[in-house]
Amino acid sequence: MNRRISKFTVLVACICLPLFSQSLNPPTITSTSQLQPKSKKYTPVFAMDGKLKTSWVEGVDGEGVGETLQIKYKSPINFRSLSIYNGFGDPKLWAANNRIKKLKITTETGNEEIVTLKDSLSRQVIEFKNEIRANEISLTIQEVYKGTNSENTAIAELMFDSEQAGSALVPPKNTWAIGKWKTKSNIARIQLHNDGTCEMGYETAKMLCTWTEKGDKVIVSLEATLPLTNTDILEIKRRGNATDPTIEINGKHEFILNRDEV
Repeated sequence: MNRRISKFTVLVACICLPLFSQSLNPPTITSTSQLQPKSKKYTPVFAMDGKLKTSWVEGVDGEGVGETLQIKYKSPINFRSLSIYNGFGDPKLWAANNRIKKLKITTETGNEEIVTLKDSLSRQVIEFKNEIRANEISLTIQEVYKGTNSENTAIAELMFDSEQAGSALVPPKNTWAIGKWKTKSNIARIQLHNDGTCEMGYETAKMLCTWTEKGDKVIVSLEATLPLTNTDILEIKRRGNATDPTIEINGKHEFILNRDEV
């Protein structure tokens, strides 16, 4: 990614998005900087647009420590937890870019907490000691996990678990695909989570992925080419019955439920 520094606060109103127009209390999302290459956008609104593959990326030289994402609601919201998808949401770019290790969360009402995030794309829930009521919440990068090819630091998605704020990311509907699967010979494994993220492979050789539904199929996007299929896109269909289901990948590879966890 090419980097351009934004020396001014970036203001993005969210009321134009259908996701937020359904809410009576839509947030306005700003940031102290954003990455501004020629062809792509990484605006602050992408951190709360309900899409894992779009991300806010800070835009200063270096690792982005001290850069802030600011969320402001018209009316106060009450929340006791915050859900976050750490790093760049596209699995092909997740490892290449920085992820947040320590994040400072502050509100205009005086709350302040520094939390440590896992180095994972799957949903993480930050629980607070007491319920917080606030109009304005700021998330400031304190420390990062370093990317392999870039100093850019990103947030794929976040949401406040609050009735006043609503929920941003809707889980996929194809619940039949959620779970742990493996080939009969155990050459390959895949685990699909209900938040649209997944992992392919083993602890010593694991790649991230995301999945979306497409009719009666599930489309998986891997961060790299899978040797078994020689592609980074998997098309999954369900076969068999409810007690002994199998899934077919790319029309020829059969996976069964990984009940024994091997």
